[in-house]
Amino acid sequence: MLEQLSIQQRFRVLLIFSLACFALCGYIVYRTLSEIRVNGPIYDSIMQGQDLVADILPPPEYLLEAYLVTLQMETAGDDGRLPRLAARLHLLEDGYAQRYQYWLKAQLQGELADKFLQQSHALALAFYGQAFNALLPALQRGDRAEAARVLAQLGATYESQRHVIDEVVTLARQRNRMGEQAARRRIQVMGATLASIFALTVAGFVVIFRTVQRSIAEPLLDAVRITKRIAAGDWSHEVYTGPKDEAGNLLASIREIVKNTQKEMLKSEKMAALGALVAGVSHELNTPVGNGLMAVSTISDDLSQFRIQIDGGLRRSALDEFLVSVQTGTDIATRNLQRAADLVSSFKQVAVDRSSAHRRSFLLDQVVRETQLTMQPMLKRAPCRVLLDIPPAITLSSFPGPLGQVIANMLENAVKHAFDEASRDGTITLAARLIDDGQRVSFKVTDNGKGIPQHMQAHVFEPFFTTRLGQGGSGLGLHIAHNIVYEVLGGTLELASSEGQGTVFEIKIPLVAPEDRVAA
Repeated sequence: MLEQLSIQQRFRVLLIFSLACFALCGYIVYRTLSEIRVNGPIYDSIMQGQDLVADILPPPEYLLEAYLVTLQMETAGDDGRLPRLAARLHLLEDGYAQRYQYWLKAQLQGELADKFLQQSHALALAFYGQAFNALLPALQRGDRAEAARVLAQLGATYESQRHVIDEVVTLARQRNRMGEQAARRRIQVMGATLASIFALTVAGFVVIFRTVQRSIAEPLLDAVRITKRIAAGDWSHEVYTGPKDEAGNLLASIREIVKNTQKEMLKSEKMAALGALVAGVSHELNTPVGNGLMAVSTISDDLSQFRIQIDGGLRRSALDEFLVSVQTGTDIATRNLQRAADLVSSFKQVAVDRSSAHRRSFLLDQVVRETQLTMQPMLKRAPCRVLLDIPPAITLSSFPGPLGQVIANMLENAVKHAFDEASRDGTITLAARLIDDGQRVSFKVTDNGKGIPQHMQAHVFEPFFTTRLGQGGSGLGLHIAHNIVYEVLGGTLELASSEGQGTVFEIKIPLVAPEDRVAA
């Protein structure tokens, strides 16, 4: 999907993805800290349990002091202490009621609420009810036996209530431990979640960045490499279509330039003019392409530094600085790529001279001798001789100009590649024979040179394939001959060669060229 986006859109996706991941991390941190912060739900639960334990464990432990007061009331005489002790017991009851209302509003839940707010409270109410409704009247009447019986009941109620309080303390401490464990688990989950999200963020960031980097750097490097090779005279490199973005458009434009230039060169061989054209393209593209590469390299370096900062602890300022750098690099690369694309579009049309030939009847022997004559200056310096074996009566209705071009290219190829300066008795033979009951002619160009290696024979007719790059070989001669034979003359061109045993090129063409052929 990223391949369908422009470079600017890819960087926007990268920026949005990074910000979204960091926002998600921030949200998780915020939620976790809000739960375990001071006055947060987990903190409040733990502190509530601590307050509960602190409130009921030390004396008066709710009923402990009240029970001690009842014991003092039982031993009080007629010295006036009983009314004071009764008043003290009322104060203790009021204090208990206030604490109970406090804990009633604390919203305790579960077994803790049942034990503390119901069972313990019921026993406390029963205790104070027995103390005021049974013990105090018995003491005021002086009924020691009844007072002793009621006091025994108060002691049992006190013990039951104290047992419940012990259970409440145990439950409160358990809840505190569970709250602490929940807080630790929450922190651990948060840490694991953040680590996972951060790892996914880095991985996603790297994947997107590498995709963007490949879509920018690789096409630009290919463009520079291709233009340099073309400027050096090597046209054999195939230009592949890149991604459908600015950099891909640059490659596509270069590809169109190469294809159009090759087509024009195949028609006219004006290598000097075309070399100047390619040199101009390379020169003009050098500045914007170089700037684009510099911007991409800067972004790559910033990414490396960003990774190092991540390992050491990422700061907000570092993130902001990185995002600004990415945006700046993107703008620079985009502007220069657009400039390069504009430059490329200005070179798409190449105007060259075109020549044409007309169909007519001619003698094959005459065309071959005339072609040999025009090439005589080159043949005089060649370490070989040319022999002709052409019957004088073979007449063709075809295109003598293109046929002469084929013969010239075949001769030039044999002179340049079949022999070297140390060759002796080199011979090139041009022979023709009628075949297929006189409907076609077989024209052979045979040399006794060094031959063509087997691994090269499949490539000799390819455009710009040559073993003498930079030494006068363009790699177009055999390709042009092949195209003329097939497309203009309506024939075939075959190769037979063994290394060290010479080479034979056989051309088979009809005596009458097909009517739909047009020589250009």
